[in-house]
Amino acid sequence: METLILVVLFGILAAIFATQNPIQVPITLLGYSIKEVPIYIIVSGSLLLGLLMSFLLSLITSISTSFRLHGKDVKIKESKRSVDDLMKKNREMELEIVRLKERNKTVSQ
Repeated sequence: METLILVVLFGILAAIFATQNPIQVPITLLGYSIKEVPIYIIVSGSLLLGLLMSFLLSLITSISTSFRLHGKDVKIKESKRSVDDLMKKNREMELEIVRLKERNKTVSQ
């Protein structure tokens, strides 16, 4: 609902801007010339181009962040496996220590 209200308000503001700025201006870009373009189209086009560029930059940043997070998740999983392996070896060593102590007791008696 809020989005609809914002879109309607933006549309009203764009209509007011367009009616107050009907001046026709020429545009020249890279040697190409377009005559008599309304200034509100130039401003609206610039706004849309800026929004598109910021969206693309945001998308690129989001994708690179997700790749970085995936790499860190892989490292965390590897570390957890390593910790589990070390804990298993530690338990085996503790059992070996207990066995050796028992054998040492039986030999010394």
